[in-house]
Amino acid sequence: MKQVKAIFFDVDATLYTHRIHDVPASTLQALQTLKNKGYKIGIATSRCRYETKHLPNVLKQFPFDACIYDGGALIFTEDTCIRKISIDENIVQHIIQTCKDRIPVRYATYDYSYISQPCDTNILDMFFKLYLNYPMIKSYEGEDVYNILLYPRNKEEMQALITQYEDVVQIVEHSQYELEITSKGLDKSNAITYLCKQWNIDMQEIICFGDGANDVGMLKKAGIGVAMGNGNPKAKAAANLVCKDIEEDGIFDACITLGLFTKEDTI
Repeated sequence: MKQVKAIFFDVDATLYTHRIHDVPASTLQALQTLKNKGYKIGIATSRCRYETKHLPNVLKQFPFDACIYDGGALIFTEDTCIRKISIDENIVQHIIQTCKDRIPVRYATYDYSYISQPCDTNILDMFFKLYLNYPMIKSYEGEDVYNILLYPRNKEEMQALITQYEDVVQIVEHSQYELEITSKGLDKSNAITYLCKQWNIDMQEIICFGDGANDVGMLKKAGIGVAMGNGNPKAKAAANLVCKDIEEDGIFDACITLGLFTKEDTI
């Protein structure tokens, strides 16, 4: 492992706990200490920008060096979008048509989050529990789409969708019948690699923290991948280190274990 120069964090269940809809105090202290020590700090989330509106101000106002949204499709530095990669419009149209009247399709544009047709209120409630807002119901009209979520009703539907589209898009299989889709070959690790080239940093000089199946790529590609103790088994299997739970000072303690700072640095 080379000298660490940059650290990337997933947001949900890594920096941000849904139980209290906030950032644990020890996690915020870790972020501030890392920034003070001169590391580049970034977030890499599958949330679209619309879904970040109700994050706590301590996160929205934190001086991150980079923010990656939509699972790698949008990259921002200093409030400027430096890269955006949308899903081919014909593929978006085909997915929505295939799922019509059967499978809810949430699609994210540059500014908003939509569901292509009315769906079960349980899905809308799930969005509110996670993000404190709802996607708007609107038919697709050819906008650039950066991230899609599908909600098949059973394993058979899920596998049929994977088989049909895995050759033309990037698919992450989440638990409880949820698929996340981005442009082919695009994930968080791809976006982080792009940023590291901009910053002249080797991927072996970064650490990534994450908890979900969509974090597997960046956990594997980083010099050190750290999975949260509350994380998905796929994330834990991909990581070099599994830290404690988000609400058990997991990130703070992992930073000390990895030698990124000492307790004295936080005083």
